[in-house]
Amino acid sequence: MKQELINEYNNLQKLSLPIKEPSNSYNINFIEGSFFEVLGPQKKQYKVVMTDLDTGRALHTTTISNNMWTRSNIKYFVRWEIKAYDTETNEIVFTHTFDPKGKRVYIHLDSSAIGDTLAWFPQVLEFKKRWDCDVVVSTFKNDWFEKLYPELEFIKPGTTVNNLYAMYGIGWFYEEDHTVNKYRITRDFKEMPLAQTASEILGLPYKEVKPRIDFKDLGRPIKEKYVVIAPHASAHAKYWMYPGGWQKVIDTLNEKGYKVMMITAEPLNDEWHDSKLGGTLQNVINETGDKPIQLRMNQIKHAEAFIGVGSGLSWLAWAIGTPVTLISGFSEPHTEFEDCERVFTPKGFCNGCFNREWLNPGDWEWCPDHKDTPKHFECTKSITPNNVLKAINNILHFE
Repeated sequence: MKQELINEYNNLQKLSLPIKEPSNSYNINFIEGSFFEVLGPQKKQYKVVMTDLDTGRALHTTTISNNMWTRSNIKYFVRWEIKAYDTETNEIVFTHTFDPKGKRVYIHLDSSAIGDTLAWFPQVLEFKKRWDCDVVVSTFKNDWFEKLYPELEFIKPGTTVNNLYAMYGIGWFYEEDHTVNKYRITRDFKEMPLAQTASEILGLPYKEVKPRIDFKDLGRPIKEKYVVIAPHASAHAKYWMYPGGWQKVIDTLNEKGYKVMMITAEPLNDEWHDSKLGGTLQNVINETGDKPIQLRMNQIKHAEAFIGVGSGLSWLAWAIGTPVTLISGFSEPHTEFEDCERVFTPKGFCNGCFNREWLNPGDWEWCPDHKDTPKHFECTKSITPNNVLKAINNILHFE
């Protein structure tokens, strides 16, 4: 029996099978940068080149080995191409071209400010339209948008999001020395409209787009025609500083048959806040104080016009569609939105420091060129009531 088995074994056909070499795998994503990773047991060196397809420039080049990864410093949108070369043969072993179609992309708005949110949010939908991708978005005002944008997936800020192809953060990102973080945006965001911050980071052509806001229409708060004013702001430099200017505008609107409703969170009849307006404003409907934003939306919606400074309430009026007169001298007219009557500093006076300098939020009297001099805040001290009334008349046509 033993011999028979030996004979059978010797008669078996011998097969020569190739030995399968261990191989590596590759991972990529575009989560705040172009990311490439090599995993596996095969010891190899790879030259990785990440190229901007729209310019042809290689923006990130490095050499890595298996079980290593690399990511570009650039976190704003780039239409990337990733190539990996075997350093021994110089052969391309991996290539991928950015294509988010049908994939999940997360866009997070990193500011809770009303103006930033309203300016930036519409560009999220523009990105989805451009790339036909599944967009996940987080804002600090999700309840304003969720019901009106069913094509977007909303999550709370800080929520973990899985299975992402790409991710982008929208915000004003500074270095420690207060210069613009060049890896977050292509150029200085102060040189462009606020809304363009988002389109620039997302690689979109800029156009001004108003968001849709979900709020309950509570009806007219008063029967009479009225104009809303919001004279307060988060920095003294944003205020209209012409002595008695607001009162002159209020009195003129009253004479023309319009009630004037003041709606800021800063209370009327508070000595410190009133002092910033040249005294306690008279003949206004006092709706100041800490009140629900939904109430503010309704008050603005039913107004004939809105008059304000560079504040979130001005952006809210713009988004709702109430005609806006915006008074600002410390910011250049391109800074905010186009759809408004914009009142700016007359020629010959200092202006536009916001677009040139970093605004120190800890300095209430911030005025980088003329602080503590007779020219302190001359950018808006030089804007007369007649300048403002002329702009309002373009909306109300009372003369």
